[in-house]
Amino acid sequence: MPGPRDRARGRAAPAPQLDEIAAFARVAEMGSFTAAAAQLGVPKSTVSRAVTRLEESLRVRLLQRSPRAVALTEAGRRFFGDVAPHIAGLRDATQALDVYQGQPQGTIRLSAPPDGGDSFIGEMLVEFCARYPLLSVEVDLSARQVDLVREGFDVALRATRVLPDSSLVARKLLDSDVQLFAAPSYLARRGLPRAFEELAAHERVVFLPDARRGQWPIDDARAVRDAMATGRIATDNFQLIRAVLRAGGGIGPLPRLLAAPDLASGRLVQVLPEWSWRAGTMYLVYPSARHVPRNVAVFRDFVVAWVKRIA
Repeated sequence: MPGPRDRARGRAAPAPQLDEIAAFARVAEMGSFTAAAAQLGVPKSTVSRAVTRLEESLRVRLLQRSPRAVALTEAGRRFFGDVAPHIAGLRDATQALDVYQGQPQGTIRLSAPPDGGDSFIGEMLVEFCARYPLLSVEVDLSARQVDLVREGFDVALRATRVLPDSSLVARKLLDSDVQLFAAPSYLARRGLPRAFEELAAHERVVFLPDARRGQWPIDDARAVRDAMATGRIATDNFQLIRAVLRAGGGIGPLPRLLAAPDLASGRLVQVLPEWSWRAGTMYLVYPSARHVPRNVAVFRDFVVAWVKRIA
């Protein structure tokens, strides 16, 4: 304890620390250093030193010590009465976080591109929620790249050639390859093309952005590029192309991941499998590599495994 000489010199005492206050509160509750130490899971000497440091910081004695008992001083009773509710609140708050170390629960906010969001992402989320019944997912389908931190998103799926934001953690899921597909019903009527040149004789469903920009980079298959630049049905939306193809409307391009469920079920088949266009890469991105929330880590690991299984 500081003496009058220290007070006279005006030495600044160190500020009380939370662990010291918690140790004092536990001693006051239990009535002994030994019982408090057992509750806290630390040596008795650690608790004693923490209380002594607290008394030195406050410049007042809080406990009367004797070989057989510990009693609160008047100042100790007042201080304990003031801090006890706050210590209890802190304990409740930390215990409430224990759920995040056990069964994951809460809400995950996900941003994803609109093409494919209501098909393969939907199927993935159904399986995810079945496996983790205490988790829910809010999905925002948008063509723009949202600001994850500013807009409060936990994670995003992005199909892109370049990731512009280097502050994000990016986990590569797969290369996004675009290939040609058709329904068995269409091929039964019109036949399966065996060569690129035969596409010109078929109904083609055109993906407009690439047709307009001439982005069919196939040096060794110019017939594919020329044929797939024109068609009776043209759109800038892969979901509509998928629906037209499933209805038997012709041959058209789809990202492999978007077509995967229909390939598995037999609703679509691949046409000219030797042709493929690397449109970009699918990434799972989240804001920070340090202290990744358990919910985000669980979702990340699930998505990686799910994509690997179906791709």
